[in-house]
Amino acid sequence: MIGGGEEAVELSRMLQLAFGLFVDVMGVQQDFLLTDEHDEALTRFNSCRERLKGFHTDLESTIAQELWRSDGGSKGAVGPVFVAEFSDSAYVVSEHFASVASIGASLMRKALRHEYPLRGGIGVGTFAHETSGARVLQNGQIWSTSSFLGGAIVSAYHAEQNGAPGMRVFIHPQVMATSADERLTEYAIPLGETESNDKANSELRFWSAVEAPLALERLYKFRDKQRIPDRAAKHYDASAVAYKRFASAEGHLPDIVPAFWL
Repeated sequence: MIGGGEEAVELSRMLQLAFGLFVDVMGVQQDFLLTDEHDEALTRFNSCRERLKGFHTDLESTIAQELWRSDGGSKGAVGPVFVAEFSDSAYVVSEHFASVASIGASLMRKALRHEYPLRGGIGVGTFAHETSGARVLQNGQIWSTSSFLGGAIVSAYHAEQNGAPGMRVFIHPQVMATSADERLTEYAIPLGETESNDKANSELRFWSAVEAPLALERLYKFRDKQRIPDRAAKHYDASAVAYKRFASAEGHLPDIVPAFWL
């Protein structure tokens, strides 16, 4: 049980402003569902496992890169304070918008390179977590716990779930209203009237104007290599529109290494 002094310290930490990034690999639930055709189900299962392996490898390398180049400066991105991985998704929390923005941009770029569909959301608010982990009981039962909460987590999830299609990273309106970070205007692009709502009114730019046309070609190649159902095709169409908007955006992308592989 937490005493009065410790509880006050924990509450103080929770009330500190934090930025949250939520990313999710798309289509995993559908691929893991059982079908009457065993061979097809097994093929989909193994394919999905490979996508998730690529996602977690990309997440680890991106976080390591972020921590390696973090200098604590006021302008550069400072590494995250919390990372939680799940089977097909992850949360990243930082005290700085530039940190979650650069991580989100890097992950989206790597997702296209390694060909798995990814989307995300960025939010802002309170954040707290408790030390947790996994344990195996005597009967072989695995008990895994992870306790983290706060407005940064909720608003990031809501931004990703805003309803607009596409392999994109959406930004919650509270981020646009709260952040005084100069990098906000470099990373964020307003959504159109038909997509903007109370869950997201902007999106993260993760291709520079020079890179966007080449990235669009890679997106089309990725799409054409698959048998995509109609419900999934709209995500590629919306992503293509976003890439074209990125091509007309001014300014460079801070903290992002150019994609020479395009």
